[in-house]
Amino acid sequence: MNGQTILLISDMRQVYLAEILTKKGMSVRCLDIRNSQTVEEQLLKLKKFLAGAAMLVLPIPVTKVPEQERLNEILNKNLANDTLVLGGCFTEEQRELLDRRGIRYLDFMEDEVVTQENAVATAEGAIAELTNHSPYNIEGAKILVTGYGNCGKAIAKKLRGLGARVTVLARRREVRKQAKEDGFYAVDFAFGPEEAMGAAMLVNTVPAPVVTRVIIKELPRDAYILDIASKPGGTDFACAKEFGIRADLVLGIPGKYAPKESAYILERSMERFAAKQKSIDR
Repeated sequence: MNGQTILLISDMRQVYLAEILTKKGMSVRCLDIRNSQTVEEQLLKLKKFLAGAAMLVLPIPVTKVPEQERLNEILNKNLANDTLVLGGCFTEEQRELLDRRGIRYLDFMEDEVVTQENAVATAEGAIAELTNHSPYNIEGAKILVTGYGNCGKAIAKKLRGLGARVTVLARRREVRKQAKEDGFYAVDFAFGPEEAMGAAMLVNTVPAPVVTRVIIKELPRDAYILDIASKPGGTDFACAKEFGIRADLVLGIPGKYAPKESAYILERSMERFAAKQKSIDR
């Protein structure tokens, strides 16, 4: 990958990524947007440096950039046509903008390799959150895992490995079948209220309102709900508060618990994307 790579630093993942890329001999420019008071200054620098950029790496999610309208304006007016853009969870407006301009871009969260590798870091971080906030041990505890995608599957398997009694709630029959083949007790959300009885913890991975009042009201009052789904999550947080149950929406777990490993995951994805674009240009 020749030319300058611009990184918008929103967490330690980008810090380590800059270190990795620099050690590989790449020209890297970092713009730190973690301080809200200096974001405008950093975006002005982005506007200035974009003309010579080969790659632009945005945060995961891209919405971590506080000034979204300003970012979109810069992408529209100052981004060179041949600059490769990478980030996580682009908004629909950003996708339309990049498509309209013919800019080649990669959403890290749509790279299947990234999501599978990130699921491991997410699962380990989720267990750390459960350990920190639940009054119960994981071993022997009844724990509900809602959703059985990459993250749900990884979390359920690691919890089982720690001795938890895991129940998977999933909407689609084929997903429940897969969970059962993996050795889990799996049911439809219609049975959620029944399964909630006696559960010490609940981990939601579904980015839709699935942990609703009918489930929450059946949980013990000392249960802990961890929601790791995309904002705003899939839990009725107001209802949980009403029943005195702690419920946390925790996003960006890989960047919090395994930032360097996550940085290597992103670097490999960048390499694959750049190689693919290079082969297309030949």
